[in-house]
Amino acid sequence: MARYQHLPIFQAIYNLSLEIHQRVNDFPRTHKHSIGEKLKKIAYDLMELIIEANSAKEKTEFLRRSEVVLEKLKIYIRLCYDLKILGIKGFEYLCRTTDDIGRQINKWKEWSVKQAKITT
Repeated sequence: MARYQHLPIFQAIYNLSLEIHQRVNDFPRTHKHSIGEKLKKIAYDLMELIIEANSAKEKTEFLRRSEVVLEKLKIYIRLCYDLKILGIKGFEYLCRTTDDIGRQINKWKEWSVKQAKITT
């Protein structure tokens, strides 16, 4: 089993998941169990994909799927802001964090593609 706790991207996603979990607790009741649960699930899915990517010999497909899941997360975060569930500071923090995670996924994916070309 590959180690993943040391990965900066895992740490960033783990911290993002904690932040989302804490913010969802402050959501109005009408949104806590709908969009709030959706946000948490997407964050968990992203974390699981990173764990799988780290363990896989061929990482590229997991990283591509991670990009899609991250995009879903960004859309739901934007929806929360537009619905006035999230304030501007929370929205900015989550946007900066997801952008950073996106850059890390992209760099890892580029590395993975290069590695695949080297081994073929």
